Amino acid sequence: MLEEMARGWSTRDYKNVAAKYAGKLFYSDGLNYTFRDNASLLRFFEDDDAKPQSCKFHNALFDESRQLGCAEYTYKGTHIYHGTVWIKFDDNKIIDWREYQYRTNEDRTEFWKR
Repeated sequence: MLEEMARGWSTRDYKNVAAKYAGKLFYSDGLNYTFRDNASLLRFFEDDDAKPQSCKFHNALFDESRQLGCAEYTYKGTHIYHGTVWIKFDDNKIIDWREYQYRTNEDRTEFWKR
């Protein structure tokens, strides 16, 4: 699912990405934004400043019994972000997405050389 979502963000197929989320959800980076419904989330995705987008997930773990996963990612769009996300699923839909990210101008290799 993460690879399909990364392709969707990279090709601006935001409707396909938003379709992975439940109608009622919690999507947040904790400091800058929180969304609780799919329609608001789709509007957030579509507000991309008309810049090329790309997303790459580097590592991912999933606990099937708890329907809980986490992944490390790099997202490039208006800004470059390196971060992790915790994801909770219910009925094959994402109900909880909590991002912890750092905004930078560095690519992943430069960022982790600090």
